[in-house]
Amino acid sequence: MELEQAIRQRRSIRRFQDRPVDRAVLEGLIRDAAWAPSAMNTQPWMFHVISGPARDRLCGIMSGAFDKLQPRLEELFKKKMVGMIRGYFTHFGNAPHLVAVTCERLEVPEYQEGAVQSVSAAIQNFCLLAHAAGLGTCWMTGPLWVAREVELFLGVPERSLSAVITVGWPDQDPPIPPRRGDILAWIDK
Repeated sequence: MELEQAIRQRRSIRRFQDRPVDRAVLEGLIRDAAWAPSAMNTQPWMFHVISGPARDRLCGIMSGAFDKLQPRLEELFKKKMVGMIRGYFTHFGNAPHLVAVTCERLEVPEYQEGAVQSVSAAIQNFCLLAHAAGLGTCWMTGPLWVAREVELFLGVPERSLSAVITVGWPDQDPPIPPRRGDILAWIDK
């Protein structure tokens, strides 16, 4: 798959088939994703793959984020969409695997910002690589509302949760969402 094709065709998948992804495949995707650029080459990411009964426990923790997100969701979406999101937060599309991505926790805000951007680059690499491999992902920041609980669950209280990604074999083909047109400004004087 060409890079441009992967970028344009990748979608957030919220419904997955009931079959796991081979461990070696996930490990390979993560190792390749870690070739992302990083601030000062710190490579501050850590990928935690959660499956089986541990996945169910983490889903229980993350479902607590919905109540905190609901007011913002109601501002952005119609009631039906908020209801669908509520449902998603109970089972996370039945994804067989969750990938929690954590970042080093740094004292200097400017360093932390660079670390978060670095981790985001690695997450995007992972999502694109997974798509190219025929897998579906959904990059979720909703779990940040319960970040401390997730960090403790992962056993990394010294790190900072950046996102949780659902991953598995897709059981849907979402439509292309509209793109904003006002994304470019030229400054040449």
